[in-house]
Amino acid sequence: MRTIKFITLFTLIAASLIYAHEKKEHYKVKSDSTKDTITIVGEDTIAVNGIPVNTNGNTVVAELKEEPFELKPAEQLFAHLHNKIIHFPIALTLVAFLFSILNIKQQSHCTYQSIKILLGISLFASISAYFTGNFQITAFIGDPKEWLANTHRLSGIISSILILLWFIALFIERIKKYSWLIGIFVVISISLAGFLGGVLAH
Repeated sequence: MRTIKFITLFTLIAASLIYAHEKKEHYKVKSDSTKDTITIVGEDTIAVNGIPVNTNGNTVVAELKEEPFELKPAEQLFAHLHNKIIHFPIALTLVAFLFSILNIKQQSHCTYQSIKILLGISLFASISAYFTGNFQITAFIGDPKEWLANTHRLSGIISSILILLWFIALFIERIKKYSWLIGIFVVISISLAGFLGGVLAH
């Protein structure tokens, strides 16, 4: 019965994290080119490359239609790996923290083992997220969000260190029953990292 409760909690948290991102529309920006065909009537530009536009001073805003999205798993599986991996340490540390809170009174050996497994996978995923994130951070160099990307990276590093400390604490008998206190800092740190990452992604 207890195992069923844990599985249910894990499923609910994982599902909420996966669907937490609000669906937003993203628009493609068409770059200027000398090869563009511009249709002008009087002094007004009415179309660029056959696409109707509205003029607002010197700015031309094209009403572009997005092409239908095509799923290409072979290409998209390894694209933006950081964005895919990062959900694991967030979800798993939250579940580990819930298990820790539920285990404060009973001190079940089985639950401690489950927490160790969750944190072990989470630690591996957070280290992977760091390295994949370093590849993606180059896109923000010189961007107004560069400081935000650096803050996000720092919060991710702090989260990984805290997860490691929590994991180690579970192997030390005299302090493992208080290890959930480290979990509080992990939850705060990784939530901050996730929030900043969400701002960067959108």
